Amino acid sequence: MSTPKPTRAQRNALALLADGDAYRSTRAFASADVHAPDGRITAATTTVLVRNGWATWGTEVGLRKPLLLTDSGRSHLPADQK
Repeated sequence: MSTPKPTRAQRNALALLADGDAYRSTRAFASADVHAPDGRITAATTTVLVRNGWATWGTEVGLRKPLLLTDSGRSHLPADQK
């Protein structure tokens, strides 16, 4: 089985995670979206990123939970963003 490649939306989401400032909303019980300073990652995209091992949930900070880029996810970024 080959390793999946991220779609354009998934690559954009990985780029948002590269800064390390992406968090699940403080309204996490109402929305599974992830918010970053430069945009938003939908719940569906977040699910794929975590399932493929490209991102992982960090420790909970209050009701906010950070989404962190893994080394596997970082390998799909352009060289200037790694």
